[in-house]
Amino acid sequence: MIRLGMARFLITVLFIFTITKLSAGEQDLASRVLVVTGSKGLANYYMKKRGIPPGNHCQVHAGGDWLFFDEYEHKVAEPIRKCLEAVGKDRILYIVLTEGVPYRMMKAPENYGRAVDSYIADIWGEASGSPRATNPYFDPATPKAGNYEPFVSLAEYRERPGAKHVYSVWRLDAPSGSQEKDLVDKAMEAEKTGLSGQACFDRRMGDISKVKAPVYGQGEWDLYRAAQQLKEIGVPVLEDDNDAEFGHPPAPARCDDAIFYAGWYSLNHYNDAFTWKPGAIGFHLDSQSAMDTHTGPNWSAGALRRGITVTSGAVAEPTIWGLPHPAGVVHDLLAGANVGDAFFRNTLWVRWMIINIGDPLYRPKFLGKENPRGAEPGPPARHPVSKPN
Repeated sequence: MIRLGMARFLITVLFIFTITKLSAGEQDLASRVLVVTGSKGLANYYMKKRGIPPGNHCQVHAGGDWLFFDEYEHKVAEPIRKCLEAVGKDRILYIVLTEGVPYRMMKAPENYGRAVDSYIADIWGEASGSPRATNPYFDPATPKAGNYEPFVSLAEYRERPGAKHVYSVWRLDAPSGSQEKDLVDKAMEAEKTGLSGQACFDRRMGDISKVKAPVYGQGEWDLYRAAQQLKEIGVPVLEDDNDAEFGHPPAPARCDDAIFYAGWYSLNHYNDAFTWKPGAIGFHLDSQSAMDTHTGPNWSAGALRRGITVTSGAVAEPTIWGLPHPAGVVHDLLAGANVGDAFFRNTLWVRWMIINIGDPLYRPKFLGKENPRGAEPGPPARHPVSKPN
């Protein structure tokens, strides 16, 4: 009896030690999602598929795709705060918006953000700065040098003393209801099968060794570093450095079987040169890349209509610094991040212009020569991923 009791004691101690080695927030991310919607259809579908507790549903009554700036507080912020308080504002990490929650604000004061989602990310107003605020979870990487902080999940960040109550905000929103469900289904399919295809990067400034980093050069270096990181794990990469976009000579005519894309630049326009594999991630560096995600000609809307699984974009001028940083996104995805963490960690400002579309819980596995089964390779080094040719 003494030996049996001791054995049980040791097993209990070992179990407690093992689970405490994990971040408490990492053990069950589904319970850390708040789903906010104006109608329950897609919310119920998503919550059931991901195992999100029924109590993590929040209903708002805010109208269509847009609202006036001075309506945000009482139509959106106040109802969501009440839901967060009911579920536990410390507990929630991700807020997923569905049909009926506006994404764009009209008649905002000059130099104020217009993306409803970006305001919700700092719904408690704890981030520093005005009218836009610095994202306290942001990784201040230097793309030209290729230096990145080791990946820290949003759950781990929130456990730190003094961490701010900021949230990674996403939308399950597309031009049609079936495409909205596809954002969930394709993400979960890709988690099982892995991502196998090519990554495409559309630069525009020629020889990277001659590109200076400030302002637009930062975007060019971001694209270059993202491409290099995927090349190094054996993902086939199609990289163009011409000013023309894919589909327009002398750039490549097509980017088919795409699993990842980032590039620039045509304002408020989708260049239809892609086919997307289930689970594909893509975003365009332009100032109106998600201006109207339902009917507009912008890049994100076009990609959603043609089957992309995850995208991100700006509803109005974000400046180059305000767009998600492609190399940082790739860096963190390769470290095992879900898309909710990878995009939020690499977006500089909240209360600003960016919306993200897709399932934040989606954790892609890139299949390359160095990880043919999609095994998570672990945190990449902080040093340059490679030297320019």
